[in-house]
Amino acid sequence: MNLNDTIVACSTKIARQAISIIRLSGEQALEITNKIISKKLENNNKMQIRKIYDGNDIIDESLILTFVNGKSFTGENIVEIHCHGGILLTKKIISLLISYGARPALPGEFSQRAYLNGKINLIQAESINNLIDSKNELALKISAMNLEGKNNRALQEMKIKLIDIISKIQTSIDYPDYDDVEGSSAEEIKTDLQILKNDTLKILEVSKRFNILNHGINTLILGETNVGKSSLLNSLISEEKAIVTDFEGTTRDIVEGQLNFDNFTLNLIDTAGIRNTNDKVEQIGIEKSISLIESSNLILFVINKSKINYELYEKIKNKKHIVVLNKAELLNMNEIEDIKGKFNNIVAVSALNSDIKNLIQWIENEFDNGDLLEIEVPILSNSFHIEMFKNILKLLSNSEENINQGFTTDLINVDLYEILKIINNLLGIYDADEEVIDNIFRKYCLGK
Repeated sequence: MNLNDTIVACSTKIARQAISIIRLSGEQALEITNKIISKKLENNNKMQIRKIYDGNDIIDESLILTFVNGKSFTGENIVEIHCHGGILLTKKIISLLISYGARPALPGEFSQRAYLNGKINLIQAESINNLIDSKNELALKISAMNLEGKNNRALQEMKIKLIDIISKIQTSIDYPDYDDVEGSSAEEIKTDLQILKNDTLKILEVSKRFNILNHGINTLILGETNVGKSSLLNSLISEEKAIVTDFEGTTRDIVEGQLNFDNFTLNLIDTAGIRNTNDKVEQIGIEKSISLIESSNLILFVINKSKINYELYEKIKNKKHIVVLNKAELLNMNEIEDIKGKFNNIVAVSALNSDIKNLIQWIENEFDNGDLLEIEVPILSNSFHIEMFKNILKLLSNSEENINQGFTTDLINVDLYEILKIINNLLGIYDADEEVIDNIFRKYCLGK
């Protein structure tokens, strides 16, 4: 990969459609495009209509958008060709552009160039993917806010606190005559570090919540055979995905579905019914069902009047769960109330009749997550970024321990500078030392 190349790719799916958008980015974007059009593009930011030629043969008339002087997504010159959306035509135009000097873009290369040119940071880059892959309204809104830069502001505030701590320590090291700098004692530094540590823990906690709702809450439908697990799955997703019969052991393997709410998504997993059986295939399915308990975020433990497996309930009672009393249409109110008295979290449903509104209401109340829109901390959606913040937490804990052990402050600053590099990396900034020096002189007026 050469970042000086002019790259090209189709920004829309190559398919039979009304319009395809072909994007070029790089110093020669306009020059290369000029080789396939009838009249040269004006070197400014505007829309222009041009005929496109293959040699002497006209092949299309297209709307062309030009972005120059850094006014583009990547920070480079960009040309977008909005051509008619035939598969052959789109591929033909891309092929012509490549023949005149463009290179096919690698996956994600436009966003990579935007990051390297300071147009977006790592969190904003990840938010682009999240916008595309959003499964529910809340994930869409949070991804849009992160792309707009909400996380930037929160990270900048965290960075200001960190630079202030580093500056106090650095001042006492480099300028020992200034031994009365407010907040520079070991105990005061420990207090400041604890505040940063709490901020970091909050970021990790909120990010974990977002990632569960963004990728889907793994929801296990568990219970004995013939209690109506498959009927419940079909009723939840409103389609006949699982086979439903009166015979026990119909479901022998995992059947999955997905249910999207406004603020979260359920990844539904219907499992083999739990029972004693000599059928080897069914046994494998039952073992797989039991093994999924640990990795589940929510368990729908399905029972009916005649089948309540208390031994199985013991395995799941400490997990987030709800007991689903199915086939409620066969029971009277006294029978329903008697069973409800044996469990804390229980709702009665009739899955076969699609009467599951009580269950839907419980799930919505439990996993609303709307407060995430109001929380003023960075929300990380990339596992690598989360690991970076776990490293920040480790470095902060290490700094606290070093203070407790009586180590000198210059050793503590080694860890704090490492944290600053991590935050700057997320923000797309690299020169940490200059920022600290600037803060020392500006805030503490050294040398006037």
